[in-house]
Amino acid sequence: MARILILGGTGDMGIILIRKALDAGHIVTVYARNPTKLPEGSLFPLQFESISTMRVDIASHESIIITKGELTDEDSLRHAIRYTHAILSNLGPGTTPSHFPGAHPSNLPLSKAYSLILRIMKEPEVECKRIILLGTVSIPDPHDKRDMAIWTLVQGVKWTAYNAYADEVAIGETVRREGEGIEWTIVRVPLLTKSENEAVVAGYVGEPKMGTYVSRAGFAEFCLSELVRREWVLKAPMISSK
Repeated sequence: MARILILGGTGDMGIILIRKALDAGHIVTVYARNPTKLPEGSLFPLQFESISTMRVDIASHESIIITKGELTDEDSLRHAIRYTHAILSNLGPGTTPSHFPGAHPSNLPLSKAYSLILRIMKEPEVECKRIILLGTVSIPDPHDKRDMAIWTLVQGVKWTAYNAYADEVAIGETVRREGEGIEWTIVRVPLLTKSENEAVVAGYVGEPKMGTYVSRAGFAEFCLSELVRREWVLKAPMISSK
């Protein structure tokens, strides 16, 4: 059992992550700008049938701690992080096309948030030194090989939602540059699906076993598994569905 802080927990993928962490027996702190989005006495809001029939009262679960705050609020973040064992972050930019209402901001907000989070984690009195975070294949890695399908996917995001692309790239740079002393893992995903298939393969772009899709449930399962197995510390694997 571990004390886990989940960031980005109010969307569909974040709620899957919360449920899996609870099922594994962990104590979960959810740090959210709008905690009212967490299900309370309602059907678990997933699309696949095997879980959508389960009633989950996340907001009042005995192993849930809910903390309201912004990613720019240093004191609130420090309070949420200080006594946890690990952070599982589901934070990611939207892909609304640039210049459309609701498009991702151009000031790299997620990269800046991770810079603050890493700085807090380095403080001597902060117990948490492990973070597993969502990334995308827009983040390059020296182990990657050529892959036309992934290249096309990345270029599509770059040209239609540049701000989101730029923030993703900056996240990778920030974690690698400022993550000294922190056990980080960037879990890079391609296209996300709503499939119930949790089986994934992990590796690098261009390897024969890697595909172009991964399920949200597969991402959550990989994060919880990596928390225990620690196979990808200080690495940025790509995952895809089997």
